Amino acid sequence: MRWRTKTTMVLFVPMLFLLLFAPRAGPGMLHGSVGDNDGAHVDLVVRKVTVTPARAHVGDTVRIEMEWEYWGDITNNYYDTTFAEILANGKSVAKKPFIYNFGAQLGDVYRETFLWDTKGTAPGEYRIRGEVPLRLDATPYDNFLVVMEPVILVPEGAPFPSGEESGGTLVAKNPFWLER
Repeated sequence: MRWRTKTTMVLFVPMLFLLLFAPRAGPGMLHGSVGDNDGAHVDLVVRKVTVTPARAHVGDTVRIEMEWEYWGDITNNYYDTTFAEILANGKSVAKKPFIYNFGAQLGDVYRETFLWDTKGTAPGEYRIRGEVPLRLDATPYDNFLVVMEPVILVPEGAPFPSGEESGGTLVAKNPFWLER
């Protein structure tokens, strides 16, 4: 009977010690969380936003392509639904649901094309921002890109400033991202 008591104590004491004094999971650990101790270290990085045409008439359709990449934990145990969204001067002009799920793997690239119907939009300059906000993202500052040059919309049939033609392409790239 004595050996049973010793064995129990030898096994129980270290387990109790670990339970009481072990550190809680955090962002630096493989399955740590950002904000809620149950999720994974998730990170989406918007890599590129391309806008065509850069100069258009009101009523034209502007095509915006956005590319982003998963850069979180190698093993993913997180699930969320959000919207990949395009903003023009802070106003939402196009969005699509994006379901980030358990199957995401390090380096997965996502691409979406958005069409902005400018019918009814006032002429002027529009700054384009592409974003994919994720609630528990470890680095929310790289979940968006702003195209620095504005899209120029002029009234239907009106000439463009400086005598330019309709068309052109604007591109914003994440400055910390290397092309592969």
